[in-house]
Amino acid sequence: MCGIVGYIGNQPAVVRLFNGLRELEYRGYDSAGLAVLQPDGLRCFKTVGKLDNLATKLGDYESSGPVTAIGHTRWATHGKPTEANAHPHGLTHSQVVHNGIIENYVALREAVETPFLSQTDSEVIVHLFERHLAAQAESTPNQRVESSSATDDPAIDPALAAFRATLDTLHGAYAILLISETAPGRIFFARKGSPLQLGFAEDGCHFASSDAPLVGVCSQTLYLEDGHWGVATPEGLTLFGADGSPAVLAPKPLPASSLAARKEGYRYFMEKEIYEQPRVLADILTGRLSKQAVLLDELDADWLRPIASVTLCACGTSYHAALTGSYLLERLARVPARVEIASEFRYREPVLDPNGLFVVISQSGETADTLEAIKLAKAQGLSTLALCNVDNSSIVREAERTLLLRAGIEKGVASTKAFSAQVLTLWLLALYWGQERAVLSGERHARELSALRAVLNVMQVQPRVHERLHRLSKRYLHGHGFFFIGRDLFYPLALEGALKLKEISYLHAEGYPAGEMKHGPIALADAELFTIALMARSTLYEKVKSNVEELSARDATIIAITTEYFELADDIIQIRSYGHPMLEFFEMLVVVQLLAMEIAIRLGNDVDMPRNLAKSVTVE
Repeated sequence: MCGIVGYIGNQPAVVRLFNGLRELEYRGYDSAGLAVLQPDGLRCFKTVGKLDNLATKLGDYESSGPVTAIGHTRWATHGKPTEANAHPHGLTHSQVVHNGIIENYVALREAVETPFLSQTDSEVIVHLFERHLAAQAESTPNQRVESSSATDDPAIDPALAAFRATLDTLHGAYAILLISETAPGRIFFARKGSPLQLGFAEDGCHFASSDAPLVGVCSQTLYLEDGHWGVATPEGLTLFGADGSPAVLAPKPLPASSLAARKEGYRYFMEKEIYEQPRVLADILTGRLSKQAVLLDELDADWLRPIASVTLCACGTSYHAALTGSYLLERLARVPARVEIASEFRYREPVLDPNGLFVVISQSGETADTLEAIKLAKAQGLSTLALCNVDNSSIVREAERTLLLRAGIEKGVASTKAFSAQVLTLWLLALYWGQERAVLSGERHARELSALRAVLNVMQVQPRVHERLHRLSKRYLHGHGFFFIGRDLFYPLALEGALKLKEISYLHAEGYPAGEMKHGPIALADAELFTIALMARSTLYEKVKSNVEELSARDATIIAITTEYFELADDIIQIRSYGHPMLEFFEMLVVVQLLAMEIAIRLGNDVDMPRNLAKSVTVE
């Protein structure tokens, strides 16, 4: 979702902010801007489209001397992607950037008498701030707010009091940075339901909505908690909790380099992330797999023993991982499992097993619907577990226990290595739980451990397969859609394959259980319907084959992903035969990822930053 950066210090700020926004490009955006406050006044630059457009508008402009600056990449929610709707939003003396949604913005706009320049919910923040500041000035007409005289006490500091009064009127989710000519040398900040953090370096104080802009700039960061707000200067910050009382946070270390986030010779970050999946899975298995057992030090048998069922809750790609996990948990651990879409779960007054485990899955750890879902489960007294890629994220902090995915920074908006990391971690969880419940042992247990050790080889991209997919992709740039079909574990993979294709190619694609074709979808079958058939030799092969025959009889074009020749296929992508469903799952996963990428590239799309999408969905 939208990205935020900020800086306050004595060094040139434009390059710092611009580089920070570059690090946030992977999240998706459709406009960008920055505002700079120097002793000679406040300047704002905004543009629609990519950061290169903002660079053109900036020209050779650069700040000098003491400077306070904020920047933003916006993904449109309220109002179209226009320059007027781009952040920062300003009024007479102040500028603001905001991530999240102000739910009561319509009522607030009606209450504010000053005219608005944008259609956004965010602009109301700066109007409210200046309105409250004016009210403070009227009540204390002889007091002028200057950084040199600021007390950082909201009871007597007009600017801080105005900022707090503004926050008190806002309903919804937000991460906010605000600067004002009436309070030079300071950045006002607040976080509620949307991530925000800051770090100090020798050259000043830096803000960001994720780690990426701070890596290599600050050695440590402070992750703000929900309700935190305050003011920062180059020398330090004053931090308050939601109730207005002083708050203290412990700093967390940051990596020294962002080298891992570079393309390293690949055409796109997505391609790089597909190729680096074996390394990611190796990191996940490190310390978690011995010759005899799966080891999960983050959990323990005593904690799991009372649990009678499990609910997995997630959105998007993570939901597909959750579906896969439900098969594995029931099959290997014999634990009843249900799967919930987080955005629906929140509103249907769910009845949960008080003895159940509630598992949430999120790459970013900031997915708004998933975060609210875990809060609801906690309120009902359930044990909670998070599978997440970002330590210190909001979801991790909410969860009772956490299994970190260890996937590293994922720049591509369409998730690849995070999905494989989620599925492997769920497989480990199912095996560990099965061990501890003594329902998985002997030859079957040994077979699963052997398959785990083989998965790294399976995920290696085979050059011959990638080359074949590159050549085949030119045949599938038209038609009226794609069916991805599979059974058992391969049904969630069909959903994920269809999602990847539609996300980056903008072609219509749907995933179905293969047995559901005859229950309606087969009405669409003709030569212009492309069917990607996941024909796993280890799992219900003959039944899937029969379903494909039904489609072929209706002239559907068949692309079979399988281990052997299949006479009805128009094209075959042959995988190796392993005799284990999870190994076939992971090799097919690489194939559907690469196929989607190659089709999208043929169509001229930017596969790293597909239109209308964002990496981290921090609003409903």
